[in-house]
Amino acid sequence: MEMADFNRYEQNQRMYGGTAGRKMGISYKGKNYILKFPGNLREQGMKNIRLSYSNSPVCEYIGSQVYRILGFHVHETILGTRSGKTVVACEDFLKDEEKLYEFDKIKVTFEPHFLDSSGNETNGVGVDLYEILMTIQEHPFLKDVSGIKEHFWNMFVVDALLGNPDRNNSNWGIVVNSDGDKRISPVYDNGNCLNCKWDEEKMQEVLSDERKMETESYKGRRCIFELEGKKINPYHVMESMKYPECTQAVERLVPILKTSFSKINSLIWDIPVLTEIQKKFYCAVMECRYDKVFVPLYNKIACGDNVC
Repeated sequence: MEMADFNRYEQNQRMYGGTAGRKMGISYKGKNYILKFPGNLREQGMKNIRLSYSNSPVCEYIGSQVYRILGFHVHETILGTRSGKTVVACEDFLKDEEKLYEFDKIKVTFEPHFLDSSGNETNGVGVDLYEILMTIQEHPFLKDVSGIKEHFWNMFVVDALLGNPDRNNSNWGIVVNSDGDKRISPVYDNGNCLNCKWDEEKMQEVLSDERKMETESYKGRRCIFELEGKKINPYHVMESMKYPECTQAVERLVPILKTSFSKINSLIWDIPVLTEIQKKFYCAVMECRYDKVFVPLYNKIACGDNVC
């Protein structure tokens, strides 16, 4: 693939928040984009990290492209360089007079009639999975947004494939236009997937040890969501089949994944700024999740109460 050169594009007047790293707005080929720079890990006080900067721009690109390959509405991403750094340009998907309401703003502007999974009344800013699901179900603002619950579980399952632990309440939401019409935003903010803060030595260590690969892929993973005050393993949630919409998402996605892995692998191997070890690791960790969690669970769903 050819990397875009963003050095000659001046910053526009659009401002963007977030704490992962520097961002700036640019106009590129007639569209507005958010240019995301790699986060300075030393500045963030990260310990036991050999990298100076995260691989988040490349991981944002891969994660977003995986969503696209699987058929989801996702922001456009372009990998490139600026000031000697690898950066990713993310499409600003808001049209004029449209506003994005991130889920954290929706969730906190709600007086629920329910408690969280620990039986506590909360202030609305947490990531308790039960509270999130009940907010999706009960919040008046979301009543006329079709497919919102399906959308949440689709992201939950694809993020599990990508190893994205940070689908927090501020990186998904609803777009409202000037007439008050609502639509689910494209999937965005995928930069924390695929162990974006890992160096090659750590990747090689996992690639060389099947037990470590299984631990890192799914056995020892946690995501941002909590139940009863503890971060959950998303693969355990999927395997429990406790949530019908989650099970349905797995059932939908596994056949698509089966036919898409060749495209996903080609995408990764075509990125010139990645080393061979990085490419092998990104492909292997997703394939391990697919083989060890997704396929067995899909077969279990297909069998139902019958013995396969």
